[in-house]
Amino acid sequence: MKDLIFKSESVQDTEKFADRIATLIKKHDLILLKGELGSGKTTFTRSIINSKYFANDINHIVPSPTFNLLQIYEFGNRKIGHADLYRVQNKEEITVLDLQKIVDEGSLIVEWPEIIDSSISANILNINFEIHNNSINLLVEDGGGWKDRIRSISFKS
Repeated sequence: MKDLIFKSESVQDTEKFADRIATLIKKHDLILLKGELGSGKTTFTRSIINSKYFANDINHIVPSPTFNLLQIYEFGNRKIGHADLYRVQNKEEITVLDLQKIVDEGSLIVEWPEIIDSSISANILNINFEIHNNSINLLVEDGGGWKDRIRSISFKS
């Protein structure tokens, strides 16, 4: 059962939702993003990293880590990693990235997390991006440690 479903009808909607999630991210958080190519996972991640809670700069360059697999950003006392595991073929490649260390020192967002096993100790937020006609449904589910934060999400101005 999903804890929250957010319907995004535009890139701006996805960015707004990402900004709201950014307000809730804490050290030891692992955010797992699933969905088909082009569903908005990288846009979502860029919005979090560029938000006022991290880079505080909408023009900060956040490349997709598709080829190098992992980017780590440090902003003051906050650290956030962005991993794209689309090209990963086996779990040994994951071991080299030392994702647990990133979570221990900050937070981590992972695109294409299906290859990750459950050995990473973290507060886990699962978001599945589902394309429906001209919109995207973001299905949000607590994987442990996020239930109260998910309940706090509001879009009232």
